[in-house]
Amino acid sequence: MVALLLDFLRLLGLMVGAVVAVMLLTGLFFEIMNARHPERRIQKDRVNRRKWKELRQAPISILTLSVCFAFGLFAQQQGWSLVPLELSWWSGPLMLMISVVLYDAWFYWVHRLLHSRVFYRFHALHHKSVAPTVWSNHHESFVEALLNQAYYAIIVFVLPVPWQMLVLQKLYDQISGMLGHAGFEHFASPAGRSPWPLASTVFHDQHHGTFRFNYGHTFSLWDRWMGTLHPRYDNTLKSFEPSGNEPDAPESRAPERP
Repeated sequence: MVALLLDFLRLLGLMVGAVVAVMLLTGLFFEIMNARHPERRIQKDRVNRRKWKELRQAPISILTLSVCFAFGLFAQQQGWSLVPLELSWWSGPLMLMISVVLYDAWFYWVHRLLHSRVFYRFHALHHKSVAPTVWSNHHESFVEALLNQAYYAIIVFVLPVPWQMLVLQKLYDQISGMLGHAGFEHFASPAGRSPWPLASTVFHDQHHGTFRFNYGHTFSLWDRWMGTLHPRYDNTLKSFEPSGNEPDAPESRAPERP
């Protein structure tokens, strides 16, 4: 038992170090990009000066997600979960795609739950950043982090995904989460709007600015199907594309809270 615990703690330490390194490198990248391209700011009438307050909460978020993710990998290593498929040219991409789609559904419905009257108290901390920054990604409560990241502790018992694909998905999840909170739209393209399913930085930024729309993560599909897509999302994103017009003006009224 002691040996198992030590093995898990070593894996957990590796996860924490990796997440912190990715967070710092990604954050530095976007801070440089944002400083070089101030015209790409999405909410032009709001500036977030909460960086250090947001970072003070990051250790709770990082430790929680690292425990969930490390447990999923550890469960696979110990043979407690489904036996993962052998990694190959077809099994890797297939399992990765299925897992990304499943996580997007998980994230959407957990996010809707967190906006309910009963659970919003666990999500309110994250929404103190009305105009998010790249550092807002980990500005969340323990309960919110646990609900979002429990997916990685559970999915290994449901899907025979190779551990390499789980690592790749978590890397993508970390970077895309920070991209979604960057506050500046640097990568606008038609792939982020109808008829294509991908989301964008504008997508999640509108969620922070209004509180009532755009609950998804990677895709906008759930929001389109459930009628929770911001009515100006597609047009606002299009305005940030190289051939677009001047970006839409931000919401002038105060955002609505649940």
